[in-house]
Amino acid sequence: MPSPEAEARLTPDGSDLRAFADDADRGDPILPAPAGKPPSPWIAGTWSRLAIPLTTLAICGASLALFWKTLGIPPQMREGFLTRNVLGASPRAALLRPLLGGAAVPVLAALISLLVQRGRVVTFWEKASRVLAPVVLVGLFPALFNTGFGHLSQLSYLVFLSAFVLMCEPLARLSLSTLHAMDSPSLVFGGVRRLISARASGRLCLGLVTLAAAGYAAYVGFFTILNHHRLATTAFDLGIYDNLIFNAMHGHPFKATVLFGPAGGNNLASHAEFAVLLFVPFYAIHPGAETMLIIQAVVLGFAAVPLYLFASTALPRPTAVVIAVAYLLFAPLHGPNFYDFHWLPLAIFFHFWLYYAIATRKNWLVAGSLFVLLAIREDIAVGLAVLGLFLLLTGLRPRLGLLLAALSATWFGVDRFVIMPLAGAWYFQNFYVDLFADGVSSFGSVFKTILTNPLYFLTKFAQESKLVYVLHMFASLAFLPLRRLPLVLLALPGVFFTIMTTGYGPTLSISFQYTTHWIPYLFLATVLGLIVIARGVDGVAARQAAVLTLAVAMLSHSYSFGAILQQQTFIGGFSKIEFRMTPAEKQRYADLKELLAMIPPSASVAATEQETPHISARKIAYTLRWPPGPVDYLLVGRSHIGDLSRSSLNAALADPKEFGLLAERGDELFLFKRGFTSPQTGPARIKLGVP
Repeated sequence: MPSPEAEARLTPDGSDLRAFADDADRGDPILPAPAGKPPSPWIAGTWSRLAIPLTTLAICGASLALFWKTLGIPPQMREGFLTRNVLGASPRAALLRPLLGGAAVPVLAALISLLVQRGRVVTFWEKASRVLAPVVLVGLFPALFNTGFGHLSQLSYLVFLSAFVLMCEPLARLSLSTLHAMDSPSLVFGGVRRLISARASGRLCLGLVTLAAAGYAAYVGFFTILNHHRLATTAFDLGIYDNLIFNAMHGHPFKATVLFGPAGGNNLASHAEFAVLLFVPFYAIHPGAETMLIIQAVVLGFAAVPLYLFASTALPRPTAVVIAVAYLLFAPLHGPNFYDFHWLPLAIFFHFWLYYAIATRKNWLVAGSLFVLLAIREDIAVGLAVLGLFLLLTGLRPRLGLLLAALSATWFGVDRFVIMPLAGAWYFQNFYVDLFADGVSSFGSVFKTILTNPLYFLTKFAQESKLVYVLHMFASLAFLPLRRLPLVLLALPGVFFTIMTTGYGPTLSISFQYTTHWIPYLFLATVLGLIVIARGVDGVAARQAAVLTLAVAMLSHSYSFGAILQQQTFIGGFSKIEFRMTPAEKQRYADLKELLAMIPPSASVAATEQETPHISARKIAYTLRWPPGPVDYLLVGRSHIGDLSRSSLNAALADPKEFGLLAERGDELFLFKRGFTSPQTGPARIKLGVP
């Protein structure tokens, strides 16, 4: 029976929870112990309090053992083990024993200390288990950083990474909040606490970001040029943009002979890329495709600086550094950077300056950034209109948001439906071919389908390739851009220009330039998401946990799909990128330079696809995707005569007397000159398979 005092506190139904809680807090047993015996510690709650801490520590020990032993498996066996569960009975048994030992060690240590110190160490082990809680995930690291796993099944890897993120952040938050709550931290815990709470100086943080940006620019610039020297760049698109800016430099803006061939055309029909004129002074320093690649690497690398400046306006500087470095490691940035050259990715740099200008209310910088962004390409205006709506609907900068939305929408309408049609017709609406209403090929037809048949429209999202693409974007950022519903609005530009498409594979691959429609908005939403998290319960610990999770997720994803942390499996554009030149490739490039030296700068030249970017810095340069017409020279790479160029090459060389072989190198590179006579022309035609 309860004591008279306890009975007096009972409610009519005998279930006073407050009284129960008070007794439990004091360690009083609800049922009295037998007379003459002290209360049992099991009944008093000592052991029940240790159940979760000991279980957590046991898992931590097993996880550390699994991590260590998995790394001990030879690399050639490890990938088979992680991806196909192939190991063998004896090695698997050797793997199990350390797991059991790892689980037992912390439990035994806790039990021994409890027997020696009795209840005085219970609180210590409770706190220790909370601080060490993230260690339970360490055993998953070998799988997170295994490129074979990531590329064997991208969906499986991304689901695994997503699950890791969802577990890591709450565990890290528990650990960090425990550290922050310690009044008299021990030497170890205190050191960790001081480390995570450190405030570095602004100059130091900005210097680190600038150094990282310069390192990225140098690394990517070097290897993209190496890729160019390997003849791995193509007429579409490096040759197009090299020829476009060369002609702009010589007073012929928007003329791109590589794109249109002898028929001619205005590049504005393809894309309204007025910003090409802004980059002419930089290109003029050293005209050529290599300069285009350097410009791209430098602009994309140093975009980390305005991103850091923007993030540091509302977040601690070390956090802003992590975000900037995460941007440099973001695999969907690397693919476009290694896929020839495009104006679209350069917008990222000016996006980040725009965000910084909005946050600091520098209206002159807002105007300058908008001017360049709207000039880079017509579709950027759609994202800026969405950004304006976001600023308006969230109340962050409503007047600016309304102005930005109206200006961007108006410019897009004029640009896309007035200026570009006047320059010529193009085919980009065909990216949405499955959404055309009643067979009408137009953007208006797409919107008719969306409005009149939303069910059919939504079914077009239910594809594995689109799920994989979305997870690439969000899982690597620890889903921070989705932490609040208004932030989802910032994903609309990416949704419209990528996962809404139905007829063009590159828009659903992180290896192409279309990731630009996501990247700036994702990092804007990441910064805003961290700001929101910091304002909640345990705000500082919650923010730090989110940043830690972001760092691990980004490192894992970048290691599997990026170009910086490993160089074995990276894909840029349509193909795997090689980071070294073989002796044969070095010789081939040396041979190519010899042939290029024979071509006068003012001559007109047509070339096969991979050779075109090496001759495109001239007024008239064609690719042999179509008959070249009356050009002065033909440059042919025998191994690069594909389906696109075979018929054009045969047509160009149809008359044996029209072109003669000027030079040949290594049975691979052939340079023909109009009106030239050579006895080697016949054998060269035979080698090239020309009738």
